Amino acid sequence: MFLWPGLEPREGGRNYYPIGLGVLQPVLTWGDACAPVQQPPTYSTWWISGQYVNVYSRDPRYADCHSGRAMSLKVGEVLDIDIALDQATGVWTQTIAGQSGSVRYSINMRKQAQNMALFAIEPWDNATIPNRLVFSDTTITFQDEARQSCLTPELTYTGTGGTITQPTTTDGRRCHIDTVTVNTPRSAA
Repeated sequence: MFLWPGLEPREGGRNYYPIGLGVLQPVLTWGDACAPVQQPPTYSTWWISGQYVNVYSRDPRYADCHSGRAMSLKVGEVLDIDIALDQATGVWTQTIAGQSGSVRYSINMRKQAQNMALFAIEPWDNATIPNRLVFSDTTITFQDEARQSCLTPELTYTGTGGTITQPTTTDGRRCHIDTVTVNTPRSAA
């Protein structure tokens, strides 16, 4: 089971090629993952790491799975997740902090635009969770003013859908969303 917020580029965006479609995603995991990092024994605990996954790129620097260190978590632990860009270098850094500590992962995306925010439940091996997944207190900061993108976001849900509270913006660059709720998929098959 993979639960994650993430950022990915839209085709045609700034510097889309040669890297192509991949996702920056701090992934909360139950079970094994493709992350090339020491993982807790399978199904022994929830764990999280910052990751970049690109199954389409032919560039070995970006193809497949990349990640930072894994951190085991307590059930019910609240996590603070930050995905930030250093505009001067093109390096994206994912920082995850909680009661169990913190982990960080950075990758240079060569100034590729990451212009789509994602919130996901990704079941594997018929895994299910009993309730919805809720992301709270989310702020997305755009490089340029994007008031319309904030106030009328394009929404796509898989499985049984979800909800998003009405986004707000004070300056057209920072977009705040109180909650994003992703419903549990009906079937993982």
